[in-house]
Amino acid sequence: MRCTTPALGIIMAALVLSSCVQGNDYQRPQTEAPDSWSRLAPGTATASSNRVPEAAWWKAFQNDELSELIERALQHNHDVKRAVARILEGRASVMSAAAGLFPHLNLSSSYTNIGVSENTLAGLGLATGQRPGPSIFATPGTTFGLWNGAMDLRWEIDFWGRIRRGREAAQAEAKAIEEDARAVALSLISDVGQSYFRIRELDAQVDIATRTLAIRQESLEIIQKRTTAGLASELDVKRTEVLVAEAAGLLPDLTRLRAIESHRLEVLTGMTPGSLDLARKPLRAVIAQPDIPVGLPSQLLERRPDILQAEATLVASNARIGQARAYFFPSLMITGQGGLQSTDLAKWFTGNSFHYSIGPSVTLPIFQGGTNLARLDQAESQYQQLLESYRQTIAQAFKEVADLLVSVHARSEQLTHQRAQLTSAQEAMRLSLVRYRNGMVNYLDVLDAQRVVLTAETQLVLTERSRLTELVSLFKALGGGWIPSDAPPAS
Repeated sequence: MRCTTPALGIIMAALVLSSCVQGNDYQRPQTEAPDSWSRLAPGTATASSNRVPEAAWWKAFQNDELSELIERALQHNHDVKRAVARILEGRASVMSAAAGLFPHLNLSSSYTNIGVSENTLAGLGLATGQRPGPSIFATPGTTFGLWNGAMDLRWEIDFWGRIRRGREAAQAEAKAIEEDARAVALSLISDVGQSYFRIRELDAQVDIATRTLAIRQESLEIIQKRTTAGLASELDVKRTEVLVAEAAGLLPDLTRLRAIESHRLEVLTGMTPGSLDLARKPLRAVIAQPDIPVGLPSQLLERRPDILQAEATLVASNARIGQARAYFFPSLMITGQGGLQSTDLAKWFTGNSFHYSIGPSVTLPIFQGGTNLARLDQAESQYQQLLESYRQTIAQAFKEVADLLVSVHARSEQLTHQRAQLTSAQEAMRLSLVRYRNGMVNYLDVLDAQRVVLTAETQLVLTERSRLTELVSLFKALGGGWIPSDAPPAS
């Protein structure tokens, strides 16, 4: 009992002084945030209060094929797998950083054959500062074997929080790695969505080019018949042949672009090039144009992985400052050794062979050549750098969301006008054909009307795809999508 009392006192003292952790606890810095998005992006609405983040936000596009591609990409993409492996590495580093809070025990066993010099005195080693041992007190000139089994104890009492601050920093750095993995997943989803929309846009352009080619071939047949009857000139025939060749030449290039985009989508989803077989479907036939409400600025700060990652690195840097301060204070170490030691193997495991030594040691830094001061200055400087980076990340996030809100709102108005333009162009083309058949206009008016319709259809498809890709970018900028709060959560 007398042996355990000093150790118990040391433990109690450690608990009392455990509150002497150096450094300040992390406090989120004050940042300027807009009161609402309407000030940054006029004409847009903010989210209602009954909206919450959704995990599978891509389902807002109401396309099962797109959802399957995204879910496959999240499972098989190599960048995502690498990010997951980094998460495991970060968690292991947390365990390593926290290991210093616990006692370290090592078990050793050895046999040594010792021969003591005849030209020495028993116990002379004590005068030279050697630790007491059998070879020091042995008779000069003797030879014997020493059997030794021991357990070593080493435990640093973390009075000043150096180890705990290191663990806190490791936990924050692991959090930053997890947020980086979220950013990788968000970027992957955005890339898959944009690549899929591009393929469907090309399908729509192929459909437009195919219909245009059919119309021009039909027009060529009509012109050839009218030329035979003397109602049209050979110049009209040649002009129509040029337009037929132009429409036919668009199809191979559109097919090439679609194949290249399909290869990109295959790589994103972890497939080998050429293994993805997507049937041709026009963009409007497969994708809904969702109406996305926007969250408040405070919600944005809590969701965007780049902001959360920047804040996690700031937390880690703040903990490193406390860790650097702790190096200025004395460190207390409890060391001990105990085991069995005997020159006779038969008596090795008897009680008389037991020995031990245990006690505290204190180390006070006096002069380190400025190492501790430089370490603290470095930690504080890194914190200031990361603080400015954190604020810049927030400012950039607000800018991205505001830009995308303006773009999405403008695209909606643009689509309305372009649909009206296409309707008018189609009616003008119909009237020009009627007037041409009645001999009221020349064929140039018909060709010009067809050109306007082709341009209007193509521009409408491009705008529809641009709005979809901007919606995906908006989802990414907000860190996810939204569902009503009374809806079941996504898994």
